[in-house]
Amino acid sequence: MQIKEVLNSLTFRYIAKYVVVLSSTVFLLVGAYYVYFSYTSFEELGESVLEELETLELVYTGQSLIGVEQYIEDKMATPSVNRFYYLITDKQGKKVAGDLPAAPRYREFDDGWLGFEMALQNLGASVEVDFLAHPMPLGDGYRAIVARDYADIVNRAELMFRTLFRVMIATLILGITGGFFSAARTLDQVERLNREMSHIIRGEPGQRLQVEGEKGYIRAQAILMNQMLEKMETLMEGVRRVSDNIAHDLRTPLTRMRNDLSQLRARMASGDGEQLERIIEECDDLLSSFNALLRISALESGNRLAGGNDVELRALLQDVVELYEPLAHVQGIELQLDAPRSQICKGEADLLFQMFTNILDNAIKYTPPNGEIRVQLSGGEADAGQRIMFADSGPGIPMEERKKVFRRFYRVESSRGEHPGHGLGLSLVQAIAQYHYGSVKLTANNPGLRVLVNLP
Repeated sequence: MQIKEVLNSLTFRYIAKYVVVLSSTVFLLVGAYYVYFSYTSFEELGESVLEELETLELVYTGQSLIGVEQYIEDKMATPSVNRFYYLITDKQGKKVAGDLPAAPRYREFDDGWLGFEMALQNLGASVEVDFLAHPMPLGDGYRAIVARDYADIVNRAELMFRTLFRVMIATLILGITGGFFSAARTLDQVERLNREMSHIIRGEPGQRLQVEGEKGYIRAQAILMNQMLEKMETLMEGVRRVSDNIAHDLRTPLTRMRNDLSQLRARMASGDGEQLERIIEECDDLLSSFNALLRISALESGNRLAGGNDVELRALLQDVVELYEPLAHVQGIELQLDAPRSQICKGEADLLFQMFTNILDNAIKYTPPNGEIRVQLSGGEADAGQRIMFADSGPGIPMEERKKVFRRFYRVESSRGEHPGHGLGLSLVQAIAQYHYGSVKLTANNPGLRVLVNLP
């Protein structure tokens, strides 16, 4: 199985689209949650700063500046991860208490909020940290600023976002990988059904698709196809039985009639049997058609070739060409055989001989005088076995008619009144080719027709 086939399968594309849409939705939810988390965290940080300012204001009101300084010293002496930073200035803007520099470079925001950056010592190293601050007058010209760093909020938000993003990427990769293997398994099941259907189409109409061990829609599909095959086999068997019964029932009285006519001709005067001779020829023609019909039915309903003998195709084709050379010469048709080397195939020589004579007989029948017929034997394409080509310079067969002419009794409309026949020649050719696990194909010769026979 090729990777490209799996990637182009409907199952993989459906799973891939679902995983991509799901991951995109999760990504949007993660982004929305990141924004919400950042907003609420900063809102809580701002509320805590304002509450601390209110506390300083209460301390100043009750204990004046000395109480504020003592409060700040107590806070600074208490170890805390997310503590507050303070700055108390007088009327002249000079620092009187706190651990913030006297004049940090502020960035002013709405509602009086300030932002600045300050270096802090962390494990012996200086680290730049962002702060959020808010000022408040305490009275008597004193001014207080309370600040708090928000590095912890940023770190937590980034950690959460990175974690969720990685989880989303892992989900996407695992989903696509799982979809690939799921599609590969489904494609394996479909290919198995295709192989079994190919065996049935190639001449095993009694075979059915295996449903044991299958589950889900594959099992339902196999059961439905088995029911369809059962119905088709019943209908085809009915049609074949009717045609076989007609051929059997009519062949016996026709044979008897022909024998009686032959005996009557022998007793008649030599000059009076012309009309009788035509009737006998008509009987022979009908008997030939019935025999061909029964032969086709026997080949189609019987088993395929099992084993067979080695048939030398070049010698067989030489016999066929030598048989028809006198007829081609009489009609002014040039008949050529191109078989440079010996080719061997497994088969039944009499059936292959009949198949080649049918094809060549049709070619001579439809090739006009001074035309040309070429028979070529060559090795086929890779794993295709032997290829035999019959190319004539006749009128050919229209493309839309080329598949129909293999049906029993089907004839191209333009040839019905010009050439005798019952439309069984190519049907017999196809039946013999399929009996030998081969195939027959019609293509244009420009002008004329090419009949390509591929044999294992």
